[in-house]
Amino acid sequence: MKPAATRREAAGAPGEAAERDAALFAAIVRGDLGPLGTLFDRHHEAVRQFLLRAAPNAADVDDIVQETFLTAARAAASFDGRESALPFLIGVSVQLLRRRRRTFSRLRALYDAFGAAPKTPAPSPEEHASVAQEGQRLQDAIAKLPEHLRLTLVMVEHNGLSGAEVAQILGVPAGTVWRRLHEARAELRSALERGSR
Repeated sequence: MKPAATRREAAGAPGEAAERDAALFAAIVRGDLGPLGTLFDRHHEAVRQFLLRAAPNAADVDDIVQETFLTAARAAASFDGRESALPFLIGVSVQLLRRRRRTFSRLRALYDAFGAAPKTPAPSPEEHASVAQEGQRLQDAIAKLPEHLRLTLVMVEHNGLSGAEVAQILGVPAGTVWRRLHEARAELRSALERGSR
């Protein structure tokens, strides 16, 4: 287990992480690629978890994570200095994901592979089976959502991004984000209710 100071450092105290992420991007803009490793260490797992849920083709996720950070380094000058670089990095990964889908037509494979997201084991075999079954039903329901609803849902519910951040990443009005989130939740509830009958 990491010492408390290290955990606080990784999570970033309010204000500190913003300065650090902004300073790292500023150094990258000046041509120093060393800070890219720090950004990767700090945010790669969150980007990976986002991609596992938004585009669960396990064979591609790690490639997209790597490509996200390389692309972010090339686009470092457009980082706006916000508190955390995570929304910026997720935005980059969404664009890469869209480009990859258009280029390679992998949408069907992404839907089929959605179950590759990791599950937390339950303490007992019975609980594990129940949790796994419920988790699989939820993943299946999320996988069947249209892409625009699924991306919005995962960014807000799993990654905790604000409506304004999601709107900026997807290039849509904030009202559209909330409408999509409402539709996604309604479709999930309906799918889960049908599955439980």
